[in-house]
Amino acid sequence: MRSDIVKKKNVWQQNASADDADAIPIPQYFRSARQLAFFLLEEYRRTDQFISDSMQQWERRIDLSSADWRLAMEISIGVVRRQLTLDTIIESQLTRPREKVEAPLWTLLQIGAYQLVMLDQIPDHAAVSETVELAGKLQRVRWKKMVNAILRSISRLTADDIATEPQSNTIPLSADRYRSFSIGLFPNPIADPAGYLSKAFSFPLPVIRDWLTRFSVQQTMQMAQWFNQRNNLYLRINALQTGREQLLEELQAEGIQVSPGDEPQAIRLEEPVAMENLVGFSAGKFTIQDQSAMAAGNLLNPQPEETVWDMCAAPGTKTTHLAELMYNRGTLIATDVSCDRLEKIEQNASRLGLTCIETHLVNQPDEIWSTKQFDAILVDAPCSNSGVLGKRPEARWRLDEVSLKELNQIQRDLLEQAFQHLKSSGRLVYSTCSFDPRENEDLLQDVLRDHPERKLVRENRHLPGSPCDGGYQALIE
Repeated sequence: MRSDIVKKKNVWQQNASADDADAIPIPQYFRSARQLAFFLLEEYRRTDQFISDSMQQWERRIDLSSADWRLAMEISIGVVRRQLTLDTIIESQLTRPREKVEAPLWTLLQIGAYQLVMLDQIPDHAAVSETVELAGKLQRVRWKKMVNAILRSISRLTADDIATEPQSNTIPLSADRYRSFSIGLFPNPIADPAGYLSKAFSFPLPVIRDWLTRFSVQQTMQMAQWFNQRNNLYLRINALQTGREQLLEELQAEGIQVSPGDEPQAIRLEEPVAMENLVGFSAGKFTIQDQSAMAAGNLLNPQPEETVWDMCAAPGTKTTHLAELMYNRGTLIATDVSCDRLEKIEQNASRLGLTCIETHLVNQPDEIWSTKQFDAILVDAPCSNSGVLGKRPEARWRLDEVSLKELNQIQRDLLEQAFQHLKSSGRLVYSTCSFDPRENEDLLQDVLRDHPERKLVRENRHLPGSPCDGGYQALIE
């Protein structure tokens, strides 16, 4: 699902100033994790693109060990995810208005604060000294004094004891571990639960308030924590290459802790591991995919020899699942908006040994689309990504009413187009990685009023953390 359909300024862009990162020399190679994290975050601040996309632009300049690379990603993604919490802490120690602090300097302070507050494995003295040293490497020696003073002040604020519940002086590190501070920095969680959840868990206040209209405080807190922590990854077996029990045995023989998932093709990884090192990856025996996403293909249940359309297909994770369910027999049309995105589908299909997939650009003059009818269509629509805010932390800062209305129109248009090309006996699955009813049940019911010939057969609702990512699928016939 594409989350870049609707763009908006993030809080970094709102804090931009004339003395920006453009004036900071870019190194020939990144030789420290914090240096790489800084430039990834600056790219995000200037362009609002995903950290993972920025990483591809910088990868030729990276001269880091795998450990430093992981630390750079932990810091950069962590700062984006927890920026509101970090900003609250930093602002409490400022002696000047925030708008008087250059935007790249603020990024540097966030990097230091994240290490002090969120990362247990980095000693405070190392977090402070390394961040101060980075200011010098960026040729901003004049920042050193302020960076040192603010970070040391934050270090003195943090208490040694770990709390087990939310308080005005605690922030969550995990489900039952809270970092304590010597003073209250956040709203009282009893008197102002929305304010506390917003600042301590780092979500826009309107988003938290919206969730609280539909869920209890405890449920909202659990979802917010789910999005802030590292969760289990899932593998989807390629049934053309192996069986689930066989792959489980192969992985366990390599010392990998795995267990069966709830979907019939799912295997849960019980610990983090490099995918490219897993047995069977290069041979195309599996794909990384969350269980809630696997449910879309299983609900559509395409059959061999059918003609199937995946409308918003890139990067091809669901497309390849459909092809596997079809046993690579039949015709599977995969469409998207750019050649680059189609290339990703083709690369995934090639690794998995799938040949029944045809990729096409959408909105191209082609007579085939005027008459083509399909047995099954997957409308994996662009959405707010509200169900996958852990994997896509940038998306939490893009959730607003204006963006949602624009997305709703796109979702509605895709459904209308799909109905035009669905056989009278055909079936359609509408899918999003959102758990917002305005993008799911409410929108679908509204569209179906104009299509009395179609009926809703089944709905899958996935709440974040129960037990996987959030999402929605509906089968229509």
